[in-house]
Amino acid sequence: MSARKDNTQSLQKGTIDTTDLNGVQLPRDLFMEFIERTQEESELLDMVRVEPLPRKEMGKPKVGVPELSGGTRDEDGSRPETSDATTGAIEFNVTGQYYYIKYDLKEDAIENTMSEEEVAGVILSHFERAWANDVQNLAINAGREGSDIPEELDETFDGFIAIAEGADDVSERIGIDVDDETVDTMPTYDHEDAEDGPQPVNTELFNNMIQTNPERFRDPDSQVILCSKSQIQQYYFELTGREDGLGVAVLQGDNDVTPFSYDMVGVAYWPDDIAMLIDPEQLSYGLYEGVEITQITESDKTMDEALHSRTLMEGQFDFQIEELQSGVLATGLAEPSIGE
Repeated sequence: MSARKDNTQSLQKGTIDTTDLNGVQLPRDLFMEFIERTQEESELLDMVRVEPLPRKEMGKPKVGVPELSGGTRDEDGSRPETSDATTGAIEFNVTGQYYYIKYDLKEDAIENTMSEEEVAGVILSHFERAWANDVQNLAINAGREGSDIPEELDETFDGFIAIAEGADDVSERIGIDVDDETVDTMPTYDHEDAEDGPQPVNTELFNNMIQTNPERFRDPDSQVILCSKSQIQQYYFELTGREDGLGVAVLQGDNDVTPFSYDMVGVAYWPDDIAMLIDPEQLSYGLYEGVEITQITESDKTMDEALHSRTLMEGQFDFQIEELQSGVLATGLAEPSIGE
């Protein structure tokens, strides 16, 4: 059995062919396999929490736990009738947030010996890679200050950085402090110097991000520092200048860099001037279960361009952060240098 056919069969319990790709909603087993395969294709989606959404609007209840929830009473006294613990919700809403990807498969890209099941595998494999790539980009950049993605996408979606900046005005988020019951933005540390401007990724950045994070959330076993791959490479390069064992180990690729025991993770499409300290499980990607595939095989377009088929996948999704106060957004990072 060919590798392409293996790919097709791995997507669901039985085989599918190109006739199954026309005007249908993905069945439940194929939908769940599609989520798993897109996670494998995306370094970010593979870390975050993925929420299959059975409804287009869903609220996820959250219980706020203040610094102290309990109280005392005298031996013969009564307990207070109320508690300081309060409830809120984070909201997923994919209404009006349609996203589609079009794939034109050329006739000359199809081998004469390929079966319809194998062709379906080629098409689905493309959608897995393309969907994972696009969603990762949108999850990071959509709606954030300074984003350069197309305006219509920037106005439709709010990614993780935008939510950390305060873009989510629908959810009712509960703060951790007794006197601060709601929270709209993630704690922020500005790494820019008043005189010298943006500063490079360095030990001071890591220390101040950790110190900005409330102590109850600090956990190097689960939290990571997310930044661009170029910033990680720049930091590695700076470490190689050290005249000690760490510099040699980094240069030879024998040592993972874990400042203050926190892992650094470079993510494609992450902006160079921002970093985030967060447990990736706090980041949620919600995909509505009504993902649809439509395929066109006979039209003037397909005939004129010698296409095997034109296939479209369309879905609706949203992004959320479970607990805003559990992370830190760092701004004011200097651009990584090249050739200096």
